Amino acid sequence: MMRSVALALFALWVSAAKFAFPQPAPPPSAPQPDIVHVDGARSPELIPEWSVWGYVFRIVSGGPRQLPSSVIRLVSKEEETLVMREADGVQKVDAACQTRAAKAAARLGIDAVAAVDAKVREISVECRWETLRARDRVLNGLNPEAATALAAFAESTKAGTTISLPRKDLARYLEPE
Repeated sequence: MMRSVALALFALWVSAAKFAFPQPAPPPSAPQPDIVHVDGARSPELIPEWSVWGYVFRIVSGGPRQLPSSVIRLVSKEEETLVMREADGVQKVDAACQTRAAKAAARLGIDAVAAVDAKVREISVECRWETLRARDRVLNGLNPEAATALAAFAESTKAGTTISLPRKDLARYLEPE
């Protein structure tokens, strides 16, 4: 009993000491980065083509595996197969790129931060180019009406895209365009 009273008094003294004695000032917080908010509905030009087409290929490759209704009625079976093949290919490339980027990032602490960052950036840009090349193969392989409809669908997706990132990273986000 005496021990529990002593512990209670000690706990009371410790908590009171927090208020009775001056406490060190908390460390200054790091300055907050200047954040830019990109809204594709207001600034569609700030949504890069690699992002737009990566999204289109994910839509086509995933779920019900169908082309947008505005496109499906305009393509032949061979053209549909081309789009599906390219969409599936982009998904495989993206998965491989994520694996490569994770391996590069795992080198932090072994390699200098700048070297790891440069490697991850190189992988990102290379993979974005793969998406853009797939876009070009698709648009060149479709009849003009279907190509126009698919490009219009891709453009329409910009309105639903938003991203927030440090202003210093905006140019990097837009690469390789």
